[in-house]
Amino acid sequence: MRLISQQVPMNFNLFLFSCTHWGSTFTHESGWSQLVEMINSPYAGLPASANYGVHHGDMLEGREINHPFWSLAGNTKGGVIRQFDESKRRMKPIAKHLITMLQGNHELGLMNRIGDVTAWVAKEIGVLYGTYSAKISFVSKRDGSLLFKHFATHGRKSITSTADDVVRRESNMQLALKRHLKFKAGDCYLMSKGHTHRLFVAEPKPELYLNDDMLRVRQGYTWTPPNAPYIDPGLRWYTNVGAFYRMYGSDVVNYDFEKPDEGAQSSYVETGEYDPAELGFAVVIVRDGSIQKINTVVVD
Repeated sequence: MRLISQQVPMNFNLFLFSCTHWGSTFTHESGWSQLVEMINSPYAGLPASANYGVHHGDMLEGREINHPFWSLAGNTKGGVIRQFDESKRRMKPIAKHLITMLQGNHELGLMNRIGDVTAWVAKEIGVLYGTYSAKISFVSKRDGSLLFKHFATHGRKSITSTADDVVRRESNMQLALKRHLKFKAGDCYLMSKGHTHRLFVAEPKPELYLNDDMLRVRQGYTWTPPNAPYIDPGLRWYTNVGAFYRMYGSDVVNYDFEKPDEGAQSSYVETGEYDPAELGFAVVIVRDGSIQKINTVVVD
């Protein structure tokens, strides 16, 4: 884990994303182009200079030929080495907005044989490397005060729910996300992870309580300052930041036995019988130094 300090204005937008999987034919390239355009443009009433970003890992596919998820049809030509340059080319247009890039489990799988690919790409495009997890302290440019802290990780555990009702499924996954993250840091107002390819938010939920002033009973709601040394887990913002990995390929009609990479293909999501998930990313809206909401952006 790496500790990072980032100076920011009191009003800014924080783009959180993950799992671009460059080198896979299932990467949602037009969806990535949508993120690139948005982060380089005015957003939510602020100029592009107020947009920041964190890549949560699985930058590239990184599967070698002996990996069980490797497939001839699912990998672009040129192999893993070519994916390094592809990742650098894809990340460079947003480099000036990035606070850090995290390592994902796909890059971690290459560490012992090739080296730290994420660190290399980050260095090449001039971005701070955050390791597998990072704690980011957002500090006011105005007076140097701490606004809040953010724990970001690629993650390892899956988040699923087999509940029949959509409300129960959503709440089950929100609870799972909170369980995965809440003990990783006690002082973070914002907690995020990638890995699962899920895109959703769990907002803080203040609870009603009663007290008295020795004359009458009064009511209040639980609250902790965003920059406190300990923040109750129920009063934090959590988000699973989505992905750019499609369940199905671009061509689902044609297939040529001699050209298996040019027609219909089957991803590991399909063969693993995973359910479809919304592809996209999250944008944290910070105004007056505090989080107002988190938008989930589903890419086309």
